[in-house]
Amino acid sequence: MNTSNENGMNRASKAGIITWALLTDRKNVILLIAFGLAVDGLSWIRYFASLPGKFDALSPVLFGIQKCIYSVFIVLLCVLRNDYYDQLTQFERKTKLQPTHTTDRYLTKNRFIFKVYWFLYIGNFVVMGSYLFIKRLQESRVNVNVILFFGSTAIGFFGSLAFFRFFIEACLYIHTCFMRVEHSINTLNNSTSALSIGDIRKVRRLYCFAVETTEKLNSLFMLITAIYFVFSTIKSHFSLVRVIHNPSPIIISICMVEFSYYFLVTYHMIYINHLATRIYQSVYSLTYKTDSLFANKEVHLFLLRIERADVGFTFLDLFVITPTCVTSLATISLTIALATPALLK
Repeated sequence: MNTSNENGMNRASKAGIITWALLTDRKNVILLIAFGLAVDGLSWIRYFASLPGKFDALSPVLFGIQKCIYSVFIVLLCVLRNDYYDQLTQFERKTKLQPTHTTDRYLTKNRFIFKVYWFLYIGNFVVMGSYLFIKRLQESRVNVNVILFFGSTAIGFFGSLAFFRFFIEACLYIHTCFMRVEHSINTLNNSTSALSIGDIRKVRRLYCFAVETTEKLNSLFMLITAIYFVFSTIKSHFSLVRVIHNPSPIIISICMVEFSYYFLVTYHMIYINHLATRIYQSVYSLTYKTDSLFANKEVHLFLLRIERADVGFTFLDLFVITPTCVTSLATISLTIALATPALLK
């Protein structure tokens, strides 16, 4: 393994327990997280599927199914560990570009934001779980099944956070790839020497490597991305319906947690597309640094590739998840949420 690969592994090993376990071949850790998610998912399905109110039970049951699917995906990742490692280090191998001070600061900032969210998320879980458990104690409705349910929920809770961190770190890695491409383009713009065709082709090649990395990770996470969007949209929709038409501290708390989760994951996905198109102006500025017809043609080809704006995570490879797509989805969900009670009457 070369130095670049070793450095890539050392950096990625700081990106959460699942990434660390995959890169160091800690299969027991991966399988333990997968088992915890599966047990928790099955507990949610079993406990809420038997409730008389199907409308209230739908969201928790979907939550359980989602966790079971994530559990299977983690097991598959354990089998495909080498492929994941290759995808996580291929940009450095092909470009020989190491992270810059800017990308290191960017990762540090985003990881700090995640830690803050983690702290708030855990605090919300402890408060809400304690409230529900005490309420059941007061009603004398605590039995072995209830205790097992709360226990499995706690295990699945931390497993979900680990998977959540793993997915966001994959997005952050893609972010840093495009940020390094942008840094290389800005270096050319700030250079006092004339641009050559070789210089422009070099940054074009860097951009293509970043796009290739995105496409490979998109293929790896394609099913998970689709399931996440469908299930999370439905769950957020039902939470919004309850908040609008039957607000309570518990319901508002659940809604805030789900929407913050939805916002963080979605933001990191759509930011890939933003970074891939943001460099358009920087590339266009290269035309002012050369009078060569052939060099300008290379810049024009580069601009045509960026203009396609088709880089990023996709929904089953049907369309790219962009800010416009998410905004439209949120508008539709809000409209349906406001009309749901009237439709159910």
